[in-house]
Amino acid sequence: MMPITIFKILIKIVPGHVLFRKRSQNNPERGKALIMKQLKPTLLILVELQMRELDPKLLLACVAAQHGIQSIIGSRHEMHFNIPSFPRSICFSKSTKNVSKNVFRILRQLGHGIVAWDEEALVHHPTEAYFRRRLSGAAIKYVSHLLAWGEDNVEWWRQYPEMPRGLPIPITGNLRGDLLRTEMRSLYDHDVQKIRTEYGDFILVNTFYPDLNILIPRANPDEPKVLSRRTIGIEMSREYAEGLSNHKQAIFEDFQQLIPAFPDHTIVIRPHPAEN
Repeated sequence: MMPITIFKILIKIVPGHVLFRKRSQNNPERGKALIMKQLKPTLLILVELQMRELDPKLLLACVAAQHGIQSIIGSRHEMHFNIPSFPRSICFSKSTKNVSKNVFRILRQLGHGIVAWDEEALVHHPTEAYFRRRLSGAAIKYVSHLLAWGEDNVEWWRQYPEMPRGLPIPITGNLRGDLLRTEMRSLYDHDVQKIRTEYGDFILVNTFYPDLNILIPRANPDEPKVLSRRTIGIEMSREYAEGLSNHKQAIFEDFQQLIPAFPDHTIVIRPHPAEN
């Protein structure tokens, strides 16, 4: 699904976000031209993690340019600090967490529109944990559209107790998926050849261990471990924490068995950006 799907959605939501000049009574045609000009807004495309988001969002900006829509793309942190400098736009947000509620409020007060998706909605925590960590009614109320990965994503979001009634959730797919299309592969031919030259036959292991130490041992080893401060802060239950800890340990043990099983391969470990 190419980003053009998102533009079909934009055509529907632009009139709600852009201030149109009234048609001139003396010159109706001139007024009409002014209105049509306003139909092409600026897109604010925020990037949080460069390795994960920059390439697909550059693709979005390129498709926007093909349709006569200009984009401003940059670091999420820097763009938040420069919101007053931007023309009235449609802002693309990667999530609707509680931390975004103040920025969303400021965006709406300045006349910007907000559409959002969740970069982490494809593979996610159990429902209750996901709702606590990734969704906020205080933030979602400022969003005009949520862009879903697929039907499962739509049905799941609809279960959120604080979801505004009638909020549109069109299925657009995700921009990162567009980079897997056959016609996009040649963009990475140089990088692929460089990796093959450096590593030869290899096995790629993508790790995700930012929450590894979620259970902290006590001084007395006979006493049960306690939840870490971060685990308590995100309201992770002991049952879930113990299950996650056991799951991570099992993956690590299987990884250790992988090493001698493939002596002729290079094992490349690619850590998650949140890992230290």
